[in-house]
Amino acid sequence: MKIGYLGKQDSFAVEMLKQLKAGNSQDEFLTWMPGYKAPAMDLDVLLAIGKVGAAELEGQTRLGLLQTASAGYEGVDVEAATRAGIWVASAPTTKTGNGESVAEFAVLLMLAASRRLNEALAYTRNSAQDRPEKPEMNMALFGKTICIVGLGGIGDLLVERLRGFGMVLTGVDKYPEHAPPGVKGYASHELKIALAAADYVVLAIPGTPENENMIDAEILATMKEGAVLVNVSRGILVDEAALLTAVKSGYLYGAGLDVVKDEPVKSVNPLLSDSRIFVTPHIAGSTDVMLAGTVKYLNEVLVQYGRGVRPEGAVNEPKEPRVSLRKEV
Repeated sequence: MKIGYLGKQDSFAVEMLKQLKAGNSQDEFLTWMPGYKAPAMDLDVLLAIGKVGAAELEGQTRLGLLQTASAGYEGVDVEAATRAGIWVASAPTTKTGNGESVAEFAVLLMLAASRRLNEALAYTRNSAQDRPEKPEMNMALFGKTICIVGLGGIGDLLVERLRGFGMVLTGVDKYPEHAPPGVKGYASHELKIALAAADYVVLAIPGTPENENMIDAEILATMKEGAVLVNVSRGILVDEAALLTAVKSGYLYGAGLDVVKDEPVKSVNPLLSDSRIFVTPHIAGSTDVMLAGTVKYLNEVLVQYGRGVRPEGAVNEPKEPRVSLRKEV
């Protein structure tokens, strides 16, 4: 097969492709960056991270499968692919090690915001001998209530990691009856009720157009005073100006964000102006576990595709597919 990769060429992507090539020596791999012309127009499979629009699919008459190397596929024009008869599939977070990695990082962000890590690091890096007295103590997780918005793969894994911290576990989900044991589930329409009782709120739901700015000024005002907001999903979920106002006013204790709307995060981003907001550059999933899991999963996808089996992460079903794929039984 002729396999293309479209996306950023960071260390994760480079190593991923290196291992995929080693495990599929019979296939030809071609790579290119977003914004550049495809090196070939006869690809069988396109692997991608990030945006893939109709323009990138145009002229690829042999392309049968567009497989993302991540769980998110919001940058893919699924409708254009479906019209062209191209299958689209994502890499399920529970299959690649992404869920475990992101859940761990969510705990890190909770702790960093709770312990005002930005302030602590600034203190250790300057020459001041006396640390200024703080008007309030740092927060501990023990005994606090957490609300996880989105009890999917990442949310459930986060629950397991937080049990040992002695927290009161709650969550908001479309299907609250599926909440893990020991977790009080709230339906989506009960979001305000759930947030009002939570000391920590972690966003672990997909970033879709329907969810844009779901955490706006109105929702932030319903959160418990002194709470911490953590986002390990997508920047689109949060009204950043409203969040900054809530933190600067002292209504929220702080926030931990691995994602922002304008990525990569710029030095002029207003969120960086407040030390109570701990921001990292979308690295929650970047671990050895995710690299190994992603390579393993994509290898399985390529083998199954060659056998005429659709990927587990398929998100569409073309009426007239270029390549007929059956469900694995």
